[in-house]
Amino acid sequence: MEEANLPSFSNYGLQWYFKQLGEEGFQTFKDLLKEKASELAACSFPWIEVGNANVEHLAYLLHEHCRGPLVWKISISIFEEMDLPLLSQKARVDMEKCSLVEVPEDSTPMKTHQGTSMEEETGGDELHYKGHVMTKFAMMLDAHHDFKTLASDCLQMQMLFGAFTPDHWGFRPRTVVVHGESGVGKSALARRILLHWAQGELYPSMFSYVFFLHAREVQSRRESSLMELISGEWPDSPAPVIDILSQPERLLFVVDGFDDLDVVFKEDDTHLCDDWAERRPGSVLMHSLLKNVLLPEASLIITIRDMGVENLQAMVTSPRYLLVEGMSMERRTQLFLEHMKNEHQKIRVLHSVVDNHQLFGKCQVPVVWSLICQALQMQETAGKSLPHTCQILTGLYITFVAHQLTPRDAFRRCLSLEERALLQALCRMAAEGVWDTKFVFYGDDLRVYGLTESELSALFHMNILLPDNPGERCYTFPHPSLQEFCAALYYILEGLEREWEPNPLFMENIRTLMEFKQISISAHLLQVKRFLFGLMNKEVMRVLENLLGCPISPVVKRTLLHWICLLGQQANTTAPLDFLDSFYCLFETQDEEFVRLALNSFQEVWLSINRRMDLLVSSYCLQHCQYLWKIQMDVREIFSEDEVIEAWPMIPQRLQIKIPVEDWWENLCLVLSTHPNLRQLDLSGSILNEWAMRTLCIKLRQPTCKIQNLMLDHCGLTHTCCLVISQILITATRLKSLSLTGNKVTHQGTMPLCDALKVSQCILKKLILGDCGLTAANCQDLALALISNQRLTHLYLSTNNLGSEGVTLLCRALKLFSCALQRLILNECNLDVIGCGFLALALMGNRHLTHLSLSMNPLGDDGVILLCEVIAEPSCHLRDLELVKCHLTAICCKKLSYVITRSKHLRSLDLATNALGDSGMVALCEGLKQRQGSLRRLGLEACDLTSDCCEDLSLALSSNQSLTSLNLMRNNFSPGGIMKLCPAFAHPNSNLQIIGLWKWQYSAQVRKLLEEVQLRKPQVVIGDGWYAFDEEDRYWWKN
Repeated sequence: MEEANLPSFSNYGLQWYFKQLGEEGFQTFKDLLKEKASELAACSFPWIEVGNANVEHLAYLLHEHCRGPLVWKISISIFEEMDLPLLSQKARVDMEKCSLVEVPEDSTPMKTHQGTSMEEETGGDELHYKGHVMTKFAMMLDAHHDFKTLASDCLQMQMLFGAFTPDHWGFRPRTVVVHGESGVGKSALARRILLHWAQGELYPSMFSYVFFLHAREVQSRRESSLMELISGEWPDSPAPVIDILSQPERLLFVVDGFDDLDVVFKEDDTHLCDDWAERRPGSVLMHSLLKNVLLPEASLIITIRDMGVENLQAMVTSPRYLLVEGMSMERRTQLFLEHMKNEHQKIRVLHSVVDNHQLFGKCQVPVVWSLICQALQMQETAGKSLPHTCQILTGLYITFVAHQLTPRDAFRRCLSLEERALLQALCRMAAEGVWDTKFVFYGDDLRVYGLTESELSALFHMNILLPDNPGERCYTFPHPSLQEFCAALYYILEGLEREWEPNPLFMENIRTLMEFKQISISAHLLQVKRFLFGLMNKEVMRVLENLLGCPISPVVKRTLLHWICLLGQQANTTAPLDFLDSFYCLFETQDEEFVRLALNSFQEVWLSINRRMDLLVSSYCLQHCQYLWKIQMDVREIFSEDEVIEAWPMIPQRLQIKIPVEDWWENLCLVLSTHPNLRQLDLSGSILNEWAMRTLCIKLRQPTCKIQNLMLDHCGLTHTCCLVISQILITATRLKSLSLTGNKVTHQGTMPLCDALKVSQCILKKLILGDCGLTAANCQDLALALISNQRLTHLYLSTNNLGSEGVTLLCRALKLFSCALQRLILNECNLDVIGCGFLALALMGNRHLTHLSLSMNPLGDDGVILLCEVIAEPSCHLRDLELVKCHLTAICCKKLSYVITRSKHLRSLDLATNALGDSGMVALCEGLKQRQGSLRRLGLEACDLTSDCCEDLSLALSSNQSLTSLNLMRNNFSPGGIMKLCPAFAHPNSNLQIIGLWKWQYSAQVRKLLEEVQLRKPQVVIGDGWYAFDEEDRYWWKN
């Protein structure tokens, strides 16, 4: 019999035993159970459900309606009646393993040492435990003075009241994740949960027991069991663990500091624990609780820092997330106004702080607010430009740290060598801690780095390391950001000790500087990297050199410069967040010469602008990208006043000034319009209000603007926006391509655009209006514009319901000899056979149109036959025809074959996703057989072809010398069919260079034949990327 891995005293443990009985044995168990009705009389047991209950349901019924010890006493008794000694003995051993309650071999009811039943004593256990919790946790909450006495008065507690309430779909979460910045009070809130539960104010009828588990304390145990953890929280021993765990659905575990666990975020689930009595490493127990392997019916509340939430998401199942915020925006604003004494500067400082989301966000935490306010006060005293300083976090931190350091020699302004070594040891510990996500240090850690409390106290005015828990010899920096700053400072201090080039490994477990460019997944390391760049600021370096008494090595600066240069050289594989992060790093330096050198290699960037500060940082850096020619930006809703509306009531009316975001957007638009090399601007997906769009267009109309390609796809543009955009078309001297795909421009929007196209000053060549909600009514204006405009050569109108009526109107312009249009894309425009007739007439008189795409229209065979009549004529200059998914069959293939034979201009024909079949392919082969045709490219993907047509196709390819590209993907060729084609691919007459085939769907023998073709003709490419090999201009609207 296979060993049970699940804990015996749980719903799932009981299920395991039932499954060992087999189907017949389980039925016998249920029959014998009914005979025990008298023993379950007090449980209100639903006997009517037993007959049809399966294993899972019966286990649920027993645990839902009866106490665990009684359930197991009866189950063991029934196992013995069924003559299953091994099963009954195993159950007894599992119970005895807990060393808390023994099941006697006779059937006498279980009693405690006082003679009362377990059930009678349960209420006393709960009251006893609640009294202990109230005593213990009431003493632990004084440190978090912001919390009020009653749970109902506390905003965070009110949020927790409904944490386990089912949503409107009836789903009740088992896991609640409480997250927030470091230092905002998550741990104090976790302890409040225990206190208010014990006082009967929180979850009074939902949970019988609530246990507080500190993740770091659990982690420090070498091995433990959940039973031991529970016993450790009990006021005296032994704890009634079996009774507590008999109803796991009435248990709540509050796990504080979940991101302090070492292995919690590993995806390996093979070593998880499902037995509450088994001793395992603490991190494994916590991981098992989180994954619902250990006590899956129990509920969890987890506290975790914001930066740990993303990693946690992959592990939890349907959690509910609750954000704990620190000081409100209103409170922070009020404190800043009270703190700043200079009336002239206070409002400018406030705006600089509020709009710097990174800085203002950190001020939610009281200790950081205090640090920043002290730094501002010091800089104000020194006469520094405070609004400028508020934009650079490193400047504030170096001011604060330098002020806190106290050289022993009062006559020296710099640290001695011994003091410098002590500072370096502290910074080294900070750096190792950040790399290893370690923010709590024990006495042993201090000894490893040669640190003592007395020496640190002598070096700093303040306690740079604070005791983390009363009674524990463990320490933390006042805030993780201060540890991150010290970690960055370590690399500077290390450079003073040795000359290293370019990036040495400082020590076995400290990473090199170059490894920082791979740290995008760690918020802590990202901040260290920004601090590193900030330390390169000239003013910061001057303060640092004065403090250390020696110059800073230039090697660090050269290394940082190298990072950014590499990023610019790898623009195609760089994510938007990496670009923005590098800009923040450079902005932190405020060194224009350094920034210009770093960005020399940048030719294109992709930025995601989600915050107001992103605007300031981006415009600062973009103006120094001298060789930039392409910018892609995704601008979110940064123009709303909602972000700062809370702050305005606290600001006197006389002090309110213009919102800086408007100035920052204007500055960014100015950079875009005056950049000497910028040629392409892509703002697709951006959310721009009418003011922002008007500001942008005004700048882009300037003679200094060199932009040639402007993309505003899916920007939610209104007809008012289209009006200002149309003015660009008239005045911009270089704009050649405009894309407005995905904007519902309506008739009011298209009119000004078409009017602009009629003006002689308009030099636009490409206009993309895909999915713009256009109808036949808009085509009249477009036709008039095409008649007047002699420069527009590319027009994209796909995914608009133009219908045959709209296309008919367009054809009035197309049929004119003066129409300059060369490429027309009408995919998915609801075009039918009638529209094809008018297009055919237009093509007869048109000398310029060379590319026509009608894909995804219900043309049918009749519509294509009409087109073929014209295309076959020498007067038709059409070179590319796209007919993908046009409801074609073999009927039209004879005419298409005729076109292939007769046309002197047609170079490309794509018939993909049409049910041509083998008979259609045979008809096409008649046209392909001629040796010197004009067709170079033929698309036959997903055309219902089989091996029956391969012989004809092989003969055609063997004689055809013009075809260079052929797509045969997603057809039903057998290995035998491909074997017939291979000789044709390798034939000396064949000039095929690109063949669309997915080689891996065929046998090794067939793949070998295809590889032999490529060996004989090295220029031949066989693969599934047929469309990717096309020249860029074929799909110009995608570029």
